[in-house]
Amino acid sequence: MNNAEILNPIKDLLDEFESRFYKELGSEHTGINDLVAHVSKFKGKRLRPALLLLSAKCFDNFQPQHIDLAIVVEMIHTATLVHDDIIDEATVRRFVPSMNSEWGREISILFGDYLFSRGFTILSALDSQLATMLMSQTVNILCEGELLQLQKRYNKDMNERDYLQIIEKKTASLCASSCRLGAYFAGANKDAMESFTKFGLKLGAAFQIIDDCLDIVGDEDEVGKTLNTDIKKGKMTLPLIKLVDSLPQNRKEDTYKLIYNSQDCDDNTAMMELLTEHDALEYSYGVARNMVNDALSEISFIPDSIYKETLNNLANYVISRRK
Repeated sequence: MNNAEILNPIKDLLDEFESRFYKELGSEHTGINDLVAHVSKFKGKRLRPALLLLSAKCFDNFQPQHIDLAIVVEMIHTATLVHDDIIDEATVRRFVPSMNSEWGREISILFGDYLFSRGFTILSALDSQLATMLMSQTVNILCEGELLQLQKRYNKDMNERDYLQIIEKKTASLCASSCRLGAYFAGANKDAMESFTKFGLKLGAAFQIIDDCLDIVGDEDEVGKTLNTDIKKGKMTLPLIKLVDSLPQNRKEDTYKLIYNSQDCDDNTAMMELLTEHDALEYSYGVARNMVNDALSEISFIPDSIYKETLNNLANYVISRRK
């Protein structure tokens, strides 16, 4: 099953979300609308809105505010993508030119800020102190994660614990908040909200691990974005950390040089051979699979329904995807 087939049970809700998402970003200024039209081409998996909407439907108490919240989390997510592409100097995002390659660095930075501000404008209209506080904290955590990752570039002391802390902040935190908001606005009790938050956190971390694997072994024509950006920017992701950890001390330094010079075709081939030899990619996929299994155990208490089944299918898709 592909992503669209998995999410078919909430297709009507996602269609409503899509129609409103870009309307909410609209402006009286043509130039800004041109930017909105461009970012509309970035339509991706809609993982975070889907998690929020499915979490709500699991409690059989869907509210109109859930669509508003889905729009907010996707605006925040899209803003981080725009800013990430600037930092990584990525030229392609979801098969189209990235904002920075099409419009330049300055406009892209400000448009990312525009996305953040529009999201919080919608959020403030919901008049929910909890939602506003949670999303404010989440954006703070996202920024912490990105800052930590930048500070750890080319850091040979980077370990798996550091890596997991970073991806929990920069990716998993927004997935966790999406699930929490979906459950909260559907009237879930505190224990249920905590369980759904943990589900989102673990699923989001697994998603990022797979993303980092695809950055190394993916096909740009299939994935639809610039790859090898992590290595080019000195970001040690889980497969690379595992590879170095598997080597004797006298081989580590040469391997670091190989990793950071792997833009060269011969070096990249040599690095891929090392990753395969030491099962570094398979190890990373295994960590992601364990996280997904742990995530699913968090929501095992809820009654069976098409929406619980969809969350299960979505979780399994996260670790099997190749784009």
